[in-house]
Amino acid sequence: GRTALILGYGAIGRRVALVCRALGMATLATRRSLDAPTTDGEAEVHPAGSLRELLPRAAAVIICLPHTPETDGLLGAVELALLPPGAVLVNIGRGPIVDEQALYEALRDGRLRAAGLDVWYSYPPDEASRAAWPPSAYPFHELDNVIMSPHRGGAADETAWLRMTALAEMLNA
Repeated sequence: GRTALILGYGAIGRRVALVCRALGMATLATRRSLDAPTTDGEAEVHPAGSLRELLPRAAAVIICLPHTPETDGLLGAVELALLPPGAVLVNIGRGPIVDEQALYEALRDGRLRAAGLDVWYSYPPDEASRAAWPPSAYPFHELDNVIMSPHRGGAADETAWLRMTALAEMLNA
């Protein structure tokens, strides 16, 4: 019965919308190529410029955007403050879309109920650095309202097989 706001209504955003609808959620979405709101079977889709009007309606924000100059820092302290109390943020796009300090402070102070971060702000330069490399300048890992995964949230046992099958099909084509 709650509302999810999906930022980035491309292929991944559409699949997320299906899951949200299956869970009984109303779904809002943004898409940069729109000039006016429209309705897709799974979501009420708005132009990306409508973000600040949509945030107060969202119990969950799910980020499915690529990192581009337009999306860098898209959600900062002002935008996070527009979310209703108890809102949850899930980032499966790229870390820098959400201002790192603003997100940490909103989670630490309880303005956001929780976050699921499948993307990080800092990646190790090589395999040898991986074990001791912090994912952020802020200690998100110390917060009990944050779940972090190293860009593996969508992984399943079948993922590697499906990737190899798709690659083989492309090479054969």
